[in-house]
Amino acid sequence: MPELGPTSRRHQLPSALGSAALCALLGWACNRTPAQATPPLAAPARPAQQTVHVDAPVTSRPARSEPTPKRVDVSEALRYDPADPLGNLEAADVLDRGAPRNSPQNLVVPARGCAISEEPRRVWAKPGVASVAALGDGFVLAGYTRNADREQVFVVHVTNKGKLEPVATLPLEQALAGERTVAPGLAADATQGVTVAYTDGKGALYSQSLRVGAAHGGGAALTLAQSVDTRFAPAVTYGKRGALIAYTLGTTPMRATLVRLDQKGAVLGTHDVTPPAMGAAAPAFVNGASPPWLITADPRNGLSPIARTPLDSEGKPGPAAVAAPVGMMSQPPQLVAAEASFGAFAMYTGLGSAATSAVGLVRIAPSAASPEAFVKGTAYGALHATALGTKNAVLLAADAPLSAGKQPQHAIQVALLDAKGQGPVLKVPGPSGDATHASLARTDQAGVGLTFSAQDGVYLTKLRCAGL
Repeated sequence: MPELGPTSRRHQLPSALGSAALCALLGWACNRTPAQATPPLAAPARPAQQTVHVDAPVTSRPARSEPTPKRVDVSEALRYDPADPLGNLEAADVLDRGAPRNSPQNLVVPARGCAISEEPRRVWAKPGVASVAALGDGFVLAGYTRNADREQVFVVHVTNKGKLEPVATLPLEQALAGERTVAPGLAADATQGVTVAYTDGKGALYSQSLRVGAAHGGGAALTLAQSVDTRFAPAVTYGKRGALIAYTLGTTPMRATLVRLDQKGAVLGTHDVTPPAMGAAAPAFVNGASPPWLITADPRNGLSPIARTPLDSEGKPGPAAVAAPVGMMSQPPQLVAAEASFGAFAMYTGLGSAATSAVGLVRIAPSAASPEAFVKGTAYGALHATALGTKNAVLLAADAPLSAGKQPQHAIQVALLDAKGQGPVLKVPGPSGDATHASLARTDQAGVGLTFSAQDGVYLTKLRCAGL
């Protein structure tokens, strides 16, 4: 079993591998254009616990001399109802003044590397685990967080001008007993809107469609499945006809399921994508691939195969086949993948020397090759990874321990992979000392957005990368 440790082939990887705002609570306020109430989508009725509210990111209010509008109860003012998306929004103190964005002076982007173009800013003021997706010239974040003894999913839109536009919070009547280790599934598209897939504490899987921008709104949540393994994030992308959502069932062996939705949220088909005579967990759509395809992991006490499932333009799956065998994966494993013109690469959480935690990197298309280490094993504890695919490069990011031991602090390790191999590593620290659960997205206008979790909330920073 190869160890995920340093390797002399690191830099020859490809060749060697062959409004909606709620900022009022913290002084934020977000401009939002009044919109007509969006009618509920054609979907089963939302369970009682799925009433939607909006909570607020927290930051400081810029000084101003004009009179402060009279405040009302923010929870009531921002109460979300699918039949009345705006509710009493106009009664709240929600005039957005924008957010200060500190950009490094004389920014230098290394050749085949990345640099921080905007310092991390907190977009949710409570600890949580979030994912990010690109939407237009900005980003959308969806994450789990807690409000007192209740758990909820929050959705926030960050415009390219720095405005925060909280979209909704989705309360979960059944909270997870322990801490969340993975974020909700999230996809965004200018035509199809935003789709969030999330689980409650008992393993019920929900899908929520939302519209973001001048016409905030959405329909009722759809219950997709029961007995879903909450240790694995649902994967979300879009096919020709609507959203595609993949998840892991908590069976023995574990099995992966793909659900195809239409643009109104109705189920078009449900498919078991578990390869024959194998298990399947941690499904992930290959970022940057068109048409999309799906990978799954079969974690074993030894060599663990990664399987690939091709999908047609409507998301219908073809036969699954083994894409690459790798070493022992962590329990539970995390799996991500991205594709560029020179190949597709997967990252997985595994074991390094002395059973330390590590992140492996392996090429899975057009042909498989030996795994390399992206984050070598030096410490213990769960790690997380993310990947972004573009035409000319794959952008990789993962938790990287800052010291050895059982409870290390982390930074986010970022590197660009192109046809020449892996470029220089960038370490993105957390403002409060720790940074984990990285997620990546990119738009032509806004560049690369990187989100991560910290002890005092969820942060977003922007990167500028060579060739992206």
